[in-house]
Amino acid sequence: MGAPAWYVTSAIGQLAAHEDKIALAYRGETRTYRELLSDVYRTARALERQGLGRGDGIVLVAGNRPEAFAVRLAAYLLGLRFTSVIPDADSLQYIVADAQAKATITESSLDGLMDADEHPLQVRAQEGDIARIQYTGGTTGRPKGVPSTYAQLGASTRAWAGASAEMPEGMRFLLATPFAHGSGDAALNMLRFGATVEILDGFDPAELVAAVERATAAITYLYPSWLYRLLDHADAVGADLSPLKFVSYGSAPITPTRLRQALARFGPNLVQTYATTEAPAIAMLTMADHAAGLTDRPELLSSVGRPLPGVTVTIKREDGTVAPTGEVGEVCVQSPSAMAGYWNGTALGEVHTGDLGRVDADGYLYLVGRLKDMIIVDGHNHYAGPIEDVLTRHPAVREAAVVGIPDERTGEAVHAFVVLRSSCSIDELHASAGAVSMTISVVTELPMTPLGKPDKNALRHRASQAVSGGRARP
Repeated sequence: MGAPAWYVTSAIGQLAAHEDKIALAYRGETRTYRELLSDVYRTARALERQGLGRGDGIVLVAGNRPEAFAVRLAAYLLGLRFTSVIPDADSLQYIVADAQAKATITESSLDGLMDADEHPLQVRAQEGDIARIQYTGGTTGRPKGVPSTYAQLGASTRAWAGASAEMPEGMRFLLATPFAHGSGDAALNMLRFGATVEILDGFDPAELVAAVERATAAITYLYPSWLYRLLDHADAVGADLSPLKFVSYGSAPITPTRLRQALARFGPNLVQTYATTEAPAIAMLTMADHAAGLTDRPELLSSVGRPLPGVTVTIKREDGTVAPTGEVGEVCVQSPSAMAGYWNGTALGEVHTGDLGRVDADGYLYLVGRLKDMIIVDGHNHYAGPIEDVLTRHPAVREAAVVGIPDERTGEAVHAFVVLRSSCSIDELHASAGAVSMTISVVTELPMTPLGKPDKNALRHRASQAVSGGRARP
């Protein structure tokens, strides 16, 4: 037996250190750090009583619940291989089978899970053990399992902590995104800082505003589309968002126009995180970067920031050669926290993100779209991101998403879906796009994946039905 995993020992140590502070708040009830740590030990003993031990797999199928925190930390304490899935996830049965779990815990069984014995347990997890298998969105087929060792989770935690020295302390973290996704790690890291995590059942702009107004000071993590809805709702009802001191956003591209609106509301107190399931720590656009974006570096508002400590980002051409500064290619990542290979798959030397991007002379990374979303019109490459940015500059446009569709004459054609906030004609939208030739559909909302990204597969299917004779149907 080697030394226990730092990721777990440090987390348990931080829980113990904060003692009587409020750790979790949910539907009017609270748990102190002492009570949460007691729940962790009792849950761990209950799992051991069911015959689970170091190296065994466990799947938790649950929404945002306080008990989910205890199960996750208890699994890590025992050195289990943990997988978390939201109850309505696509391919749920496939994920449960593929994870090769020895036990599956559902939301209905959470309440009766704990043991009576709350005495401390030694950390069983070792650095090289697989801590977690997290599954990709599966938008291009069946989801893939991404294993992370305890050492890799520790490396990811250190990378984010090292780049987040400006993170305010003593704040209330409002958890609206699914705990089963990346924000679960963010919530656990908030507990390391001694923050209170207020658990919300999901995202509703009115409920989030109410939670903000209850707090003295709060922070949150939002998908860009949710940030748009929060801003629009707050403007519509005249809500006071001043207690929201810090907003982290990510998982999908944000448009510079909407980002400026957020900066006008919150000041430069925003941080953008760029990560993937396969590489959970890649880059960050800091508060200082946001501030510079409002003054002498406006281009930074189109960037996802610079690589985190210990992360190497390389832009590669289609032939595998390294692209020079400023040239667009696939974003490839090497870091201590990046996966070594997919679950039950072959080992990889680096993570190919599937994102298209470029790096400027100062090391800032700019994403322009997905590799599979590159649109080739008459032999010329078009990228969704810049076109979406141009469309959202129009004051009537709330959101935009661009896809490629087959075209008999040009091979592919550009089709845009836009969500309006005020009346605007298709001709006006075409004029705002300048030289970019496209067809346009006006929709009431964009379909989203569970990770808060526009569902481009669904949009491509819709586009094939929306375009007739080269004209867009609203």
